[in-house]
Amino acid sequence: MNTDSQMQHSSRRAHRLALATIAPRIFAFCHTFGLTVWIAVVEGSGWTLILPGILLLLWPGVAYALAVSAQNSKRAEFRNLLYDSLLFGFWCSVLDFYVLATITIGLACLMNNLVVGGVRKMLISAVLFTTAALIGSALTGFKFRPYVSNNLDIYQWTGAVIYFLTIGRITYSQNRQIGRSIGEIQFQNRVFHALLDLGTVANRATNIHTLLDDSLNHLHSHFPDYGFAVFVQERQRCEVTRYAAVAGLSPKDEQRLKHLLASVRRQRVQPDTRPQTDEGENLYVMSMEGRLSLYEGWLIMKAPSQEDGLEQILSLFADQLAAATENKLLHLELKKTAERDGLTGLYNRGFLEAALQMSIQGKAQTPSLDFAVLMMDVDKLKEVNDHYGHVAGDQLISSVAKYLQLHCRDSDILARCGGDEFVILFPSADLTAAKRMANLIRDNLPEQRCIIDTASGEREELTLHLSLGFASSSEVPAIQVFALADQRMYEDKNQRRKQRVDDLGTASWPPL
Repeated sequence: MNTDSQMQHSSRRAHRLALATIAPRIFAFCHTFGLTVWIAVVEGSGWTLILPGILLLLWPGVAYALAVSAQNSKRAEFRNLLYDSLLFGFWCSVLDFYVLATITIGLACLMNNLVVGGVRKMLISAVLFTTAALIGSALTGFKFRPYVSNNLDIYQWTGAVIYFLTIGRITYSQNRQIGRSIGEIQFQNRVFHALLDLGTVANRATNIHTLLDDSLNHLHSHFPDYGFAVFVQERQRCEVTRYAAVAGLSPKDEQRLKHLLASVRRQRVQPDTRPQTDEGENLYVMSMEGRLSLYEGWLIMKAPSQEDGLEQILSLFADQLAAATENKLLHLELKKTAERDGLTGLYNRGFLEAALQMSIQGKAQTPSLDFAVLMMDVDKLKEVNDHYGHVAGDQLISSVAKYLQLHCRDSDILARCGGDEFVILFPSADLTAAKRMANLIRDNLPEQRCIIDTASGEREELTLHLSLGFASSSEVPAIQVFALADQRMYEDKNQRRKQRVDDLGTASWPPL
C-alpha cells in the first residue's frame, strides 16, 4: 500500500500553471532579496535585515513542492499566489514601505491573481497584501521610506519591467497553447463526426463505385483543405484497379497518385510512410491490406501541411472505409444470390415480379409510359430430361439462357421464371420492342445447336425450340399484360404442336 502511494506521488506532475510560474516567482523573490541587501548596505543594518531575507530565496522552492505534492496542483498554485501576496505585503512593511518597491510589488501581486483567477482573486490578493503589511507594521513599527537613491530606483524599475514583460510573455504562451488545444479538440471533433457519419453515407450507397465516391466526398466536406483518393485493386493482378475514387484532387493529381501508388507497391514501404514527391506534397498513404478479403486497397490523403497524428487518423478512415466496402461487397453478393437464378445466372422469378410491379406502378402514374413482356417456353425439356437425364436438361436450359443474353439490351430484364420458362421485361417500351425480339429469336433460333453430355457419357447435338408470347400495356391494362403474354405463349405452343402433327401425320415429336 505504501509502495503504491509512493509510486503515485512520484508520478504526479505539477499543473501547467505551477510550471509557468516557477521562473517569474524565482526572479521576483531573488530581485526582492537583492533590493533588501541593497537597502541593508545603504542603511548599515547588516545581517539583521539580510538574514530574514533568506526566506525570500527559500519560498519559490517551497511553493513548487506544495504544488507538486498537492492532490489538486492547480488549486495549490492558486493558494501559492495568495501566499505570495501575504509574504510580499509583510516584506514591504519590513522595507518601511519603500514607495517604488511597494507599488510595483503590489501591482505584480494583483496582476498575477487577476490573470489566473479574475477580479475576485485580485480583491482577495489586495486584502491579504494590505493585511500582511499592517501586521508587519504592527510588529516592526510603522515607518515610511519614500526614496533611497537613484540607482536603487533604476534597479527596481528594471526588475519591474523585466517581470511584467515575463508575465506577458508567459500569458501569451499559455493563450497560444490553449488555442492549439482548442484547435486540436475541434480537429478531433471533425474526425469523430466524419467517422460517425461515414457509416451512414456508405449504407446509402447502391454499389461500390457510389460508396467510394460518396465516402470520399463526405470526408472532403469535413476536411475541405485535404484531398482524398482510394484505389481498390485485384489481389491476384495488382496492376488492375477495380475501383477508384477521388475527392478534392485534380485529374493530374489522380494520375500522379496512381504512379506513386505503383512506386509504393514496388518499394513495399510501410503503410504509414509519407512518400516524398518532387512537387513537395504532403501525402499520407495507408494500405487496407488485411481489411479486404478479395481486394487490396489504398487510401491516400493529401494534406496542406505536415501534422503529427495524421497517420493514425488516416488509419481510422481506412478501417472504416474498408469495413464499409467489405460489407457492401458481401451485401451485393447476397443480393445477387437472392436475385439470380443459380443455374443460369439470370434474374429469378422474385426479382422479375418486383420489376414487373414497378412497371405497373409506373404505368399508373404515367399513362404514356408503356412496358412490354415477352414470355418463352423451352420445348421438349421433359423429353430431354427423360431421355438423356437432368444434367443434359440443365445444359439445354443454360444454352438457351446464353443465347437470349446475346440479344438482350442492358435495359431489358431477362429472367428465368420456372423450370423451362424465360421472360424478358421491357420496362420502357411498347409492343414493338417485344415483337422485334420475338422475330429475332424465330429467325435465328433454328440455326442454333446445343451440344450436351448425356448421362451415359456420350455427346449429343440438339436443336433449340422456344414457344413465344408477348404483350404490352398499350393493348390491355397493365396488370393483365403478364397473363396475356402467358396465354399467347401457350397458344403458340399449341399451334406449333398442331403444325408438327400435320407435317408428320402423327402426334409424336420428331427424334431428338
